Amino acid sequence: MASEVKTRLLEYLHYKRISQIDFTKSIGVSSTYIGAMRRSISDDKMARIRREYPDLNTSWLLYGEGEMLREESRATEVRREMESRGVKLVPLVPTAAYAGNIQAFSESVRMTDCEMVATQIRGAEMAVKVSGDSMEPTFHDGSVLFIRRINDRAFIPWGNPLVVDTSNGVVVKCLYPSSEPSDSLEARSLNPAYPPFQIPYSSIYGVYRILGSLTVYGTI
Repeated sequence: MASEVKTRLLEYLHYKRISQIDFTKSIGVSSTYIGAMRRSISDDKMARIRREYPDLNTSWLLYGEGEMLREESRATEVRREMESRGVKLVPLVPTAAYAGNIQAFSESVRMTDCEMVATQIRGAEMAVKVSGDSMEPTFHDGSVLFIRRINDRAFIPWGNPLVVDTSNGVVVKCLYPSSEPSDSLEARSLNPAYPPFQIPYSSIYGVYRILGSLTVYGTI
């Protein structure tokens, strides 16, 4: 048992690139502690290890159960590795960005409800998925849009496709000044089969610039 614990401990230190001397100093034991291990780790020393190395799964260390790193720590490791390669993980909002008629959308979405997707698009804050064909041929049904919020009260890039989060739903549309009430915007589709409609300013939660897209094609 002690030899297996020792082996797993050395595996963890090698993975984390921590020297045995630094490890023993951090938990307040002699530099010969690991080499002299003849029994499992005592409770007081385990308490120090948990405090100094919170990413270590102690059930794995003591009994070989589960993975070496705690799940949240593993996710952090993966995220850091990806970011070091210029790849960023952003949340994919779990509601389709309906490119046809406005659909019901929750005003508040928790990060824990979101799948994370990888992108190399600089500045992307989140991603949404298109549903419908009203923005074809530019954006197809199922396309993933990488977006960043803009200050819609200061500037709106008229005529450009945007993601608009409203009290009635999320839409992908080109915005134009309204020819009707001044407190509204006109939303137009790229597909001429869909007529324009008005969006009241008061119903808008946010406007997002589309920084890039990923088109997913079906398989044959």
